Amino acid sequence: MRSFLNWLSKAERIVALSCMGLMTLLVICDVTSRELFNQGLPWAQKTAVYFMIWGGFLGACLVTQKASHLRPEIADKLWSKSPLLFVRIQNIVSLFFCMVFCYAAFLYVAESREFGDKSVVLGVSLWLLQLIIPYTFLSMSLRHLFYLMHPSEQLKLEKELH
Repeated sequence: MRSFLNWLSKAERIVALSCMGLMTLLVICDVTSRELFNQGLPWAQKTAVYFMIWGGFLGACLVTQKASHLRPEIADKLWSKSPLLFVRIQNIVSLFFCMVFCYAAFLYVAESREFGDKSVVLGVSLWLLQLIIPYTFLSMSLRHLFYLMHPSEQLKLEKELH
């Protein structure tokens, strides 16, 4: 499972980097077009926003892979004698949270698809753009499941960060 998650992280990193790069390029092109030709690219801003959203959601996956996700650090002091137990409890809660939100996001995307929602500016079905939401929670769930099964891996990563 570790090698699969490493491969997944590499793919997510490439897509997130591409999204951020394309977002930056679109904004630069739009501003340049406005300044030089007094007319921007009408689709550039909305597309840049979608790239930013995708890049941000993928960033959440990557942060979870590095065990840098948000967590209550006060528990580190309270349960310092049994850090593996704390890591397991933390990952059970996080896994449950991510799975519930993955399911809710899946229902949201399915409803958007059923209603035929489209982006007015781009003419693209919104459900395609929204797929990043359930994907992110699924990806984060896999990582929390891995850390639940291998809590020492998470503790090792956390020590490297501090």
